[in-house]
Amino acid sequence: MAYAFHINSTNDRAKKSLAPPWFRNGFRLVGAMVPDAAASMGHHLFFTPRGARLRDDERAVLAQGERFSFDVDGSNVIARTWGEGPTVILAHGWGGHSGQMTSLVQAVVAAGYRAVAIDFPGHGESEGRLSSIVHFARALERGAALFSPIHGVIAHSLGAAATTFAMTRTLRPTRVAFFAPATEFEPMWAQFREDVGVSDVVWQKMQKKAEGWLNVSMRQVFALEHAPRMTAPLLVLHDVADRQVGFEQGEKMAQTWPNAALVRTEQLGHIRILHDPRAIAAAVDFLER
Repeated sequence: MAYAFHINSTNDRAKKSLAPPWFRNGFRLVGAMVPDAAASMGHHLFFTPRGARLRDDERAVLAQGERFSFDVDGSNVIARTWGEGPTVILAHGWGGHSGQMTSLVQAVVAAGYRAVAIDFPGHGESEGRLSSIVHFARALERGAALFSPIHGVIAHSLGAAATTFAMTRTLRPTRVAFFAPATEFEPMWAQFREDVGVSDVVWQKMQKKAEGWLNVSMRQVFALEHAPRMTAPLLVLHDVADRQVGFEQGEKMAQTWPNAALVRTEQLGHIRILHDPRAIAAAVDFLER
């Protein structure tokens, strides 16, 4: 099932390269001469999030919430809660922060739910330098344990992939809504390799290092691998003009996940969709069904 919203808005800016040419050339040279050292450098670069700026309106909503913290693998994770009732967790994406999800808070609370927004490890106010889908999932599971029962999760981008992974473990929401879900990582990995100058040999070493560090295989965090076995109803909201996570990724998620619906928006891009009143209303209405 698909719907279309037609809203005039400027698309997200085109993605910028992670590294200048001199860095790529230098990284290739290190990779050819000392591949283990290049793999270590690449690992830290790949798993280090670049933080997004907190806007004034986001800061104002965060200030109205009750701030609390909890421990995830020895790191202090910061979160906030608003309202009362069954819990709806708000999960931001890679390089984001809980403030990006604050446009949803009023609607979630008005619908009779407790909104809980988490700064994932290495993001926002939470501790940590390196992060990953696995770190996101552990924080989701820990937050859910504090505020059970969990009625729903509204997640954005990589937060959707982390939510899916957490649902294969202990997270048990009744319903979920994903904004611009990142479901296929090969395009992202290919872009990273091109931007940084990662050779096949170095990439293989990076993968091995990451799998040992996280104690999971790469395919274990692929959302589409788990989607066919999901039982909670899903709503996917994705914009056809999304330059960061292509619309086809959300479309495939909706096609693969049983009992899923797709909302197709236009001219909102990757971030603005989180602030669109009609997209927000659709997500919250879906949670209430």
